[in-house]
This record gives sequence, C-alpha cells and structure tokens, in this order.
Amino acid sequence: MQALCEAKIPPMTDLHVEMLKRSTLLVTCPRGWEREARQELRRMLPGATVESLYIGGNIIVQFDEDAGEALRRISDTKTWTIAHVTPVQMRMPIGPGREWLERMQQAAARLGAADTERSFMVAVDRRGDHHFSSHDVVMAVADAFVEGGKPPVDLETPEQVCSVEIFQDLCYMGMNPAEHLLRKELRRMRLWAPGGRPISRAELKLREAIRQFELELPEGARALDLGAAPGGWTRVLAEHAAEVVAVDPGDLDERVESLPNVTHLHCRTEELDPAQIGHFDLLVNDMNMEPQRSAELMCEMAPLLQHGAVAVMTIKFTTRQRSRHVREALAVLERCYGEIEVLRMPHNAKETTAVMRLSEEAQDASV
Repeated sequence: MQALCEAKIPPMTDLHVEMLKRSTLLVTCPRGWEREARQELRRMLPGATVESLYIGGNIIVQFDEDAGEALRRISDTKTWTIAHVTPVQMRMPIGPGREWLERMQQAAARLGAADTERSFMVAVDRRGDHHFSSHDVVMAVADAFVEGGKPPVDLETPEQVCSVEIFQDLCYMGMNPAEHLLRKELRRMRLWAPGGRPISRAELKLREAIRQFELELPEGARALDLGAAPGGWTRVLAEHAAEVVAVDPGDLDERVESLPNVTHLHCRTEELDPAQIGHFDLLVNDMNMEPQRSAELMCEMAPLLQHGAVAVMTIKFTTRQRSRHVREALAVLERCYGEIEVLRMPHNAKETTAVMRLSEEAQDASV
C-alpha cells in the first residue's frame, strides 16, 4: 500500500472521531431538488431529522429506528428525487493534507473488523479540494481491514463495503452489507427537451449571472474560462464571445469541444503561459477550489484582461463557515479588482457570485 505522510498531526484522541448514536443515512439527489428530496424522506421516515448538507445535492438523515427497516422502506417506496442512500456509523473532521490519510485509516479501524469470509471493497465519494485523491483514500482505508488477502477484495460485486463520504472538512464512514447501499431510479431529471439539457447545472449559474448583472461583451470579444470541464460555462460564453479559451486538464463535453470558437487548453490554470494566450475581455472561474486560493488565481490572471474587462468568480462554500469564505476571498480580490458586486442567486444557493472589474492600478499593468 502507498506510504503515508509522516507530517505532525494531532493525536487520535484529539480528532473528535464520533461514533454516531442515531441511525444515519447520507442521501444524494439532483442539485436543485433538495427541498423535494427532503419532503420525500420525511414522508417515508416520520420523526427523522432531515437536513441538507452545505454541499448541494447531499442530505443527512438521522433517526432512532433500525437502519435496516428504514432502508427497506426507502427501497420499496416509489421516489422521484432520491438517488443514492448510504448508511454511515462514524464522523470525523479532516484537513486537506495527505497526512490525514493515516488518520482516516486509523478511524476506519474503529468501525469494527470486516467479515473475512465475505468479499470486500472500499468506496470513496470525495467532494472538495484536497491534496489526496479518492484512490489514495481507498488504499489507506483498505489497509485497516485487509490483511493477508482477507477479506478477499472484489471491486465488481462485493458482499460488504466500507463507504467513505468526504465533504471537504468532514468525513463520514460506514461498514455495510452491499445490499444496504441503495441506488434508486431518478424520476425528476427530465426537465429539458431532448438535446436541450445543460452540459451541467453550472451552465444555469452563468446564464443567471449574465442576466442579473447585465453583462455585455464588445464585438469580437475573447473570454477565458478557468477550470472549464465539462464545459457548461464555456458553452454559454461561446454564445456571447467570438473566441473562448477553456482551461482544464479534464475533457470537455463533445458538444462544447466541437464548437468552432472554442479552444481547449489541456492544462491547469497554474500552468498557463500568459505570453502565449493574449488578452481577454472576460475572465470566469467556477473552479471547485478553496475560495482564498481561487481568488489568488483570479489576481494572477488579472494582467491578461483588457481595459474595461469583466471577471466573474463563484466563491465556493467548502466548509460551513460561509461568511468567512466570502470575507477571505474578497480580501484577496480587492488587491487587484474594483467595483466588486457580490450576490447569492437561486442557481448557486450553496455559493456566492462575485462580478468585478480591474482596479486602475491593475489595468495600467495589464496591457
């Protein structure tokens, strides 16, 4: 297994690993359908505490009855917005560094030993910005259970699963029979006519920002889209700009990649060579990144903007401390941007949108 970082981290007793006293389910639903999903869950599980988590499309359900009976009820009921249901038994705070892999491994051991005669796997769903990958977590947590080839690992049809659900600074874990992990048919996804579905829900956010802030681009405008994949924002920009440069090491949706006015640079924003890509009339950033670092990248890209150019950034709420994220991001943005407007809009209820122009000092240095 992969060697783990030896950086100094708090001892296990200081990590506040919590074995959950009430039966707890993590439920996913389509973003934007959280209210309907909560209503469905409350009807099926009267008396349960049902709350949205701070990352959209995720709901936590806690109740006092047996989890198996609740899962049977959810499984047998026709639902419209419930996607995945995962029982969890433990919660712990984590940080973004690789040193936390070892602590997740140690915490996983508290779930109890896996049945050595039944096939096993670790499943990780990671949301947020970390210095480790989901695969890193799989390898670390598996070490807490697999020894000498037991239990046998089966990545296709395991009989038992250790689920690791990460929400930036919170980690939930559960050890369950595979049949307790529910995967339900979504019936509330067809909001769009065939061919009309957005590339992603992010597309709706930018359309909303363009209307709300009355953004207009000059003729022949060039736009720069940071963290573009899968291409929702790029698709919208291509409707308004003569040329869009999309920056992301990931792939764009083929409907976007094929657009004649889109150029895809397969690299990270930090790897851009400003001398080779020219200047832009619009800079946008919807990267799923810690807000302060995301704002720093916006300042690093500011010299690429023309006089009068506009920049749009979503401030992601990667933890529950929303007001702190906004303050920290704005403190960075104000170093190089002026006329900053901030607004929460319906399609980015879990984020804040900032629209801004270069400060005079940055404008003088940009061209």
